[in-house]
Amino acid sequence: MAYEIRTGPDIEWQEVANLFEAVGWGTKYDELSVQRSMQAYPHVAYARDTAGNLIGYVTAFSDGAFSTMLGELVVHPAAQKQGVGKSLLATVEMRFPNVPVTVKALGNAKKFFEACGYRVPNVEVTFMFKTLRTVTA
Repeated sequence: MAYEIRTGPDIEWQEVANLFEAVGWGTKYDELSVQRSMQAYPHVAYARDTAGNLIGYVTAFSDGAFSTMLGELVVHPAAQKQGVGKSLLATVEMRFPNVPVTVKALGNAKKFFEACGYRVPNVEVTFMFKTLRTVTA
């Protein structure tokens, strides 16, 4: 499969929402939420096939010195196992060279990241989160 990796503003929120839905990451995304997410990341790259369809998307945060955190790395099911994910991941590694990249490898993604040279730390790492809810009176 031929594809092109791009960065910059030439991507629409609905394309991202459709890609998320194609990989089973939910449905009925709203424009404000997707745009807020896209604008929050200093690094956004994406892949388009020769017809111009969005087939991959990656985001990342970094302090440029000590840590880079991968946000989303999504490849359309029809484009998986064709180098798209590795190419997108490479944009993060090139943008923030010599800065450790941390990923949340969900499900089978662990195998993908291991194939890209990522490793499980020697010490236990616990992934924690907290969802803050607004209380209305």
